[in-house]
Amino acid sequence: MADTPFKRILVGTLGSPWSQRALELAVNMAKAYRIELVVVAVLTPAYVPEKKAPFGIGAVSRPDENMRQLAQGVLEKAASLAQANGIKAVCELREGRVADEILKSAEGYRCDLIIIGSRGQRESSHVTLGEAGNEVVRKAPVPVMVVK
Repeated sequence: MADTPFKRILVGTLGSPWSQRALELAVNMAKAYRIELVVVAVLTPAYVPEKKAPFGIGAVSRPDENMRQLAQGVLEKAASLAQANGIKAVCELREGRVADEILKSAEGYRCDLIIIGSRGQRESSHVTLGEAGNEVVRKAPVPVMVVK
């Protein structure tokens, strides 16, 4: 086993091609270094115009059930991939702002490294790192690896 400063890696995913590559890299690292893996999928509420809400928009109470099922499926596949590679993994579905939930989860599980895809669900050829990814990179107290 090679020496590594990492004991636990968090990877954020919701099934985009970039987050899938981030998951695959995280699994490979966890296997090579025999370390734990935390896989997090974050659902964000939809926002709608609302007169009485601050700034005129308010969150819908819960994310769409179809998105919840999609996220659960992504986490189940991640758990299967980890298990097939002999890796101890925790898979967690969270709700809220993506960056906030990734950072809270990384802190809660005491992760040493965060791995994220270079883009999220909203593909743009002009953006190399989405808003949530930028915020994670700026605010994380641990190293963040961005996967293209």
